[in-house]
Amino acid sequence: MPLYQAIILGAVQGLTEIFPISSSGHLIIFPELLGWQPHSLSFDAALHLGTAFALLWWFDKAWINLFKTRSWRMVAFILLASVPVGLAGLFGRDFIEEYLRSPRLVAISLITVAILMVGIEALYRRERSPKKEASLGDVLLIGFSQALALIPGVSRSGITISIGMSKGIKRDRAAHFSFLISIPIVLAAGLYQLFDVWQAGELAVQGPNFAAGILTSFVVGLFAIRFLFKILRKYSLLPFAFYRIALGIFLLWAL
Repeated sequence: MPLYQAIILGAVQGLTEIFPISSSGHLIIFPELLGWQPHSLSFDAALHLGTAFALLWWFDKAWINLFKTRSWRMVAFILLASVPVGLAGLFGRDFIEEYLRSPRLVAISLITVAILMVGIEALYRRERSPKKEASLGDVLLIGFSQALALIPGVSRSGITISIGMSKGIKRDRAAHFSFLISIPIVLAAGLYQLFDVWQAGELAVQGPNFAAGILTSFVVGLFAIRFLFKILRKYSLLPFAFYRIALGIFLLWAL
């Protein structure tokens, strides 16, 4: 893979991991549309490290406050919500790489989850008194929904924010919790994939690409986080849902 492709894919990852439009889906369809050689799931996971570091940087005060105030209930919730996706990723990695990286599946997932987002947004607007925090049942539901994001095109942030809103949690608080629960599992997956590549002796060859992609996704991710929360405080998920539908229809036509 040329270095410029790694940088472009890092920028795509940084933007689409934060926005609810599916980073894994975009990392599949970009090379397909541009005629590039497919890259590995290991490279995808490594790119996620960049956005995980961006989220750690952005939410550092939130993490420090959790431990400073001994908010063990919230810490337990974050870890609990990471279990389903962790198990699904650990045992389903080979299946995902072999069967779930089809551009057509990405297109269908983009449209399906977009319709879900539109429906939940409509229900949310009827809610008179949104909750500020999640209950144990909400956390379990959000945790299981996060596992669905292993299907390219679903979007981890899109599905978890939407499910949080469907349970009456305020839109920006749902987004805040969504990103907090993503950090442990994304960091673990990214570091595991880097170790796997290093153990196979490939990191010496692919090292510059991995480094450039991770750094780019970190920088772009920081800007994307700031922009997303501005949108969610003032507007809604609808612009992202409409983008997903338009992109999904285009992909079904083009591919």
